[in-house]
Amino acid sequence: MFSEGQKFLRKSYPKIIEKVKAPALYKKYLHLWNNTLFYRNTALDIHPQTKLYLAGSGKASLLMAESLMEYLALPIQASLFISPLDAPQSQFTVLKGNHPVPGEDSLKAGKKMYNFLKDLKDSDTLIYFLSGGSSALFEFPLDNITLNDLKILNKSCLASGANIHEINTLRSAISAVKGGKLASLCKAKIYVFVLSDVMGNDLSIIGSGPFYSRKNALSSQHIIKKYQLAKKLSPNVLKLLSQDISQDNHPAVPHFLIGTNMELLEAAEELCMNANIKAIIYPETLFGEAKESGEMIAQMIKIYKSSKPVCLIFGGENTVSLNTSPGQGGRAQELALSVLNELQDTCEYALLAAGSDGIDGVGGAAGAIVDQDTFLKAQELDLSPSDYLKVHDSYNFFKKCDALIEVGYTGTNVGDIVIAIIP
Repeated sequence: MFSEGQKFLRKSYPKIIEKVKAPALYKKYLHLWNNTLFYRNTALDIHPQTKLYLAGSGKASLLMAESLMEYLALPIQASLFISPLDAPQSQFTVLKGNHPVPGEDSLKAGKKMYNFLKDLKDSDTLIYFLSGGSSALFEFPLDNITLNDLKILNKSCLASGANIHEINTLRSAISAVKGGKLASLCKAKIYVFVLSDVMGNDLSIIGSGPFYSRKNALSSQHIIKKYQLAKKLSPNVLKLLSQDISQDNHPAVPHFLIGTNMELLEAAEELCMNANIKAIIYPETLFGEAKESGEMIAQMIKIYKSSKPVCLIFGGENTVSLNTSPGQGGRAQELALSVLNELQDTCEYALLAAGSDGIDGVGGAAGAIVDQDTFLKAQELDLSPSDYLKVHDSYNFFKKCDALIEVGYTGTNVGDIVIAIIP
């Protein structure tokens, strides 16, 4: 049986996610007036005689587009979306890409998107829907970069502990569809709707910024040196990265930010307050190693002495530096396992750590929910949190303890959330 804290968190997660899906977010930011679509107080100049095209990439792009249809007055001429899932029933043309590492499908999708956008005319209008996951889902590499080169780059970066700003800086430098390059390729009038999974909401980093020029970008050489990647990356990639410049100049394209991690935290706050539980938000506090964030949160739970019950709510996106033979799991699960390892059964609490997209790393879970009973169950099963933490095998630990959140792709992607209840 689950504790009351666990029951509350398990019921709360799907409700929180609904608040950061496109339909709910559009109600906050979009409205129609005299057949003109407004984002906040900005009108989208969609001429009645233009030909309207839709395209997008990322985990949430399809739902973003489907939810916008009720706001559009013109028929759609054609569409192209790159998704992590097949969508045979979709009203749009959908190609499946690979995630979290690009594969053959990503290259096919990248070439298709490149040609689709290249063929649009200056009298056309394009609305593009961009969300996290886009960087791996479609790719059209520059020069002589091969699929194997791309896989090595992505796997090396993901295992190194590099953050999303650093990873997408390298991805953009070797791509013909990232770092603002699609803004130069496409002649149509373009509007980009963005769902952000990046802390700080840097538009050049979300999905590697296909329509947004990099400004004050990180140095590729600095990133390579910082994570000792020179011996891991292919000569083709290293040669191209050595020519990288700090800023690319491409046409300015309007970007409309429809959802962020902060809205995820505020949705959780509202739910807690409706349940008469005090809520304290700590925005953008999940960064760096997931294990270390877990240790920090565990200490905060230990020393909290103010009014109770309370929910401590954290947002952001951690990283995990993997060893040579890692198990299964993701950053949210690793954080939860770190908290469990620190607190064991020493105090009363319940904690949820999960990704908003429903998929946390390898294994298919969104995250995990733990409390002191989880530790006691692990003891009964002779499972050591510390041992599983060392080999980054949080998924299999929590699967045995019946502590996983397993929902599949949610249709949104605004980063991660941790909610700690202290009764």
